[in-house]
Amino acid sequence: MAHDVGAAPHRQVAITALLIAAGVLILFVPASDEGRVLVPLSEGHGLSAVDVVGAALLALGGTWLEVLVVRRLPHLALAPRTLFALGLLAGLGIGLLVASVFSGFFWWWAVGASALGVAVLVLVPLTARR
Repeated sequence: MAHDVGAAPHRQVAITALLIAAGVLILFVPASDEGRVLVPLSEGHGLSAVDVVGAALLALGGTWLEVLVVRRLPHLALAPRTLFALGLLAGLGIGLLVASVFSGFFWWWAVGASALGVAVLVLVPLTARR
């Protein structure tokens, strides 16, 4: 990662976006093409080797992107209430995504992904630009 926090991290944001997109695309592979389940999570959910690769890419890209955003927060010049609202929205989104795996509320993943997506769509362009 770049040591100059003031420099625009266009390349790093692009790399993280590619890692996240690759991870999501791999996770969209139909269950019939994934092979056997290695770790059952709940009824209808389990991790296969393909899922582990997709989750690893998603975790790597997401964590790297989060580090970029947090390191650049002072340069984004967002109001404290705005940052709080975006953090709350992102946390709610992640919580709903995780809860949808372990509960009977399967379609909550769409609400969680939407909430997280809004926070990401606000913060990531600001991070790449400033």
